[in-house]
Amino acid sequence: MSADAAKAVVRRFYTELFRDFASAEECISPDYVDHNNADAGHGPNVLRSHVASLLHTFPDFTIEIEDLLAEGDRVVTRVTGRGTHSEHGCRSSRLAPSSKVKRINIDRVSYGHIVEHWGEADTVGMLVQMSVDSFAGRAIGKPPTPR
Repeated sequence: MSADAAKAVVRRFYTELFRDFASAEECISPDYVDHNNADAGHGPNVLRSHVASLLHTFPDFTIEIEDLLAEGDRVVTRVTGRGTHSEHGCRSSRLAPSSKVKRINIDRVSYGHIVEHWGEADTVGMLVQMSVDSFAGRAIGKPPTPR
């Protein structure tokens, strides 16, 4: 499979993920592994559970692809996710109502399907936008004393 063909699979996946899950699910291998949650099992059910949880908290969640690069069977995407959290999905109604999160994803594509996924998200940035003190218990602006 060419790098361009792998990019097309990943582009379709992220474009459809929160619009038409069934279409996005067609891009996933039955042996799909999310290395961020390797204990969750394999296949589309891993993804289905993750998406359901995310939509419970952010019912209007969307993803925009910022960059898409490929080398061999690996495709790297830089995406921005946006959403407004629901009150039932968060612990406090004092949180800011909406946020965005930037994320870098690496997906391995084989025979037209995503078979492996790795990802890193700027969750601290998202928590700051939601007015959550991600450094609770530490004085902000005061670095720790080196030993």
